[in-house]
Amino acid sequence: MNYIGTQNFETKRCFLRRIKLSDYTMMYENWAKYDEVCRYYPFNPVDDIEIYRDKVKHWISNYESDSYFHWVIEWKETGELIGTINLGNVEEACHMCDTCYMLSPGFWNKGIMTEVLEAVLDYAFDRVGFNRVQAEVFYGNDASSAVLKKCGMVLEGIARQKYYKNGEYIDTALWAIIAGDRLY
Repeated sequence: MNYIGTQNFETKRCFLRRIKLSDYTMMYENWAKYDEVCRYYPFNPVDDIEIYRDKVKHWISNYESDSYFHWVIEWKETGELIGTINLGNVEEACHMCDTCYMLSPGFWNKGIMTEVLEAVLDYAFDRVGFNRVQAEVFYGNDASSAVLKKCGMVLEGIARQKYYKNGEYIDTALWAIIAGDRLY
């Protein structure tokens, strides 16, 4: 594996780059504070911008590690920050990681996350050398499941009542792709 850390690159419509501290306000305003963005994650929206600033500072400090992969998604046309994506929970011995992403509601249903995830999977397999990338999807998040399927991921199973959020247990679907699944 090539531990190259988070390097900047681009897709047709987006720049993917390291997060900077000055990004925290736009990140908070564009997605982190919204219930509809966070409803399918094990955490709730952030209701205090200063708490979010501290979270962003923590993410930035992780860039010191060459096995940390976390990008902000910048819309080329306007420079607006529209989301984040990562390759996290890296298991070096197994050559695998998870991916997780968030997108500003104004950019939903435009194929953007499929475009971005395909590029990140290329980065994961071709540049870093992961063998497996997986993603968890909360029950009911059909849009995210569709993105994963379009990107070649396979539904492997359901983890029943894996998370507890807002007074209820939530099932998650495990999706994954391995290097040998990819069509070239």
